[in-house]
Amino acid sequence: MSDLPIKDIIEWDIPNWSQVIKEWTPVIEQLPKNSKVLAVGERDGGLSLWMALLGFDVTCTDRTGPTEGAGKLHKKHGVQDKVTYKELDIVNCDWEAEQYDVILIKSVIGGLMAVYGDNTTRNFDTQKKAVDNMHRLLKPNGVLLSVENMKGNYLLHLMRKMTGKVGGWRHFTWQEIKELYSSFSSVKTKAFGVLPTLFGNNAINKINFSLNKYLLDILPPQTKYVAITTARK
Repeated sequence: MSDLPIKDIIEWDIPNWSQVIKEWTPVIEQLPKNSKVLAVGERDGGLSLWMALLGFDVTCTDRTGPTEGAGKLHKKHGVQDKVTYKELDIVNCDWEAEQYDVILIKSVIGGLMAVYGDNTTRNFDTQKKAVDNMHRLLKPNGVLLSVENMKGNYLLHLMRKMTGKVGGWRHFTWQEIKELYSSFSSVKTKAFGVLPTLFGNNAINKINFSLNKYLLDILPPQTKYVAITTARK
């Protein structure tokens, strides 16, 4: 993990969200290198970078295609030949079924809309449809690796309201996870992060991360806001 460009892979709130590296590495290590990999909602290409650095060929997607920055990032790390870029609206997906061995997605589900520009379609049904589409795209025994924003605790909710980060997102709850991933045969979710670590002050981030680790086994999962899920078809 220390050899990976964690900042380029995770992008924000790095101490908390980088926990996916530890959680998913045992699963990824079992994958043959010829596995077909799909990264959904990639925007700037962080998870695609990680998989390409591990030697996988990756299809890097976003609703209107990944940003120009994604291509620059992959070229910076010398993996541009391992990555293919495509447009994919995962909610309204008509791609051929059972194509991929593994799908990765990070901080995407909460922003999805069935009709883009219509905020009333940003709801649980839309989120469930997207997850079911990812299930459909996976081959039998394929795996979905998902890390997403949950509602979390009351203090975090207040912080989001103060910074205006509530209206443009639907944070699902811990209780909704079972239904969200119900199409999969096995689902394992780990909750992490009571307090965010995205402040400009590194000292505050270190304190918050230490508290998060201390509180991990003390506070219930519904108080945390990062849901790290491994779902097997």
